[in-house]
Amino acid sequence: MKYLLNRIRVYSFYFYEYLRYGEVLAAINAVLYMFTRKSYANGSRMTTSMGKFDTRKGTLDFQYINYAYEIEIKHFIEKHQFDVFFDIGACLGEYCIWLAQKGYTCFAFEPVNASYNMISKNIELNGLKGKVNAYNYGLGSKHSIEHFQLNQTNPGASKRVATETSLTEKFEINSLDEVFESFGLSKSTRVLVKIDVEGMEVEMLSGAKRFFQYFDDITLIIEEKLSGESQIRDTLNAVCNFEYGHVDNFNIYARKVS
Repeated sequence: MKYLLNRIRVYSFYFYEYLRYGEVLAAINAVLYMFTRKSYANGSRMTTSMGKFDTRKGTLDFQYINYAYEIEIKHFIEKHQFDVFFDIGACLGEYCIWLAQKGYTCFAFEPVNASYNMISKNIELNGLKGKVNAYNYGLGSKHSIEHFQLNQTNPGASKRVATETSLTEKFEINSLDEVFESFGLSKSTRVLVKIDVEGMEVEMLSGAKRFFQYFDDITLIIEEKLSGESQIRDTLNAVCNFEYGHVDNFNIYARKVS
């Protein structure tokens, strides 16, 4: 019953968010998707409380930009004190657009070319050039070129595969340790990192050891459903001491203690 009531609350918030900005078609598409698991979105420019966004036809972009999507993560972020936000696996850049408008410096990493192009468009659309820094590569344990299988309906679920097919594209991967020093951040910078890399979480963390050691105040939000919480904890504990907790049913947080 508690779960059902929570779902009703979240879906009510979804529709309220769409309707308050006059996005009636998005509300209708959300209902259709609930029953058919297909997106009938026509791809348009939309406004939500997170900002203005260009969205893609036949995708779930219209859901990503709704404040109610992953609402527990947003509540966690709003309660946290930080200076800089890293979004690793940024998709449309919706989190960075939202937070940059609140005054935060943001870094978005997205290997999928089509999604990166959407981030660039949405940065321009919201007048946030220089406040959101977008990079067209993913983050892993080291530099490599990987094959990704694209999910046409749910672009945020595109994932790495072992072999190239007609449904894959090649993308660049770097490690965070290889690139973070170029951002010019001081050790005292309070850093919040959101990680959603479709099963590559452990590899991404393995390539960020110096990054974790460098900053005194760092908190991670990590999707753990594909990589597993125990593997994530083991990887982080081998580098620094962290305290852990749950953000929602799919994401944990790790806050550096020492």
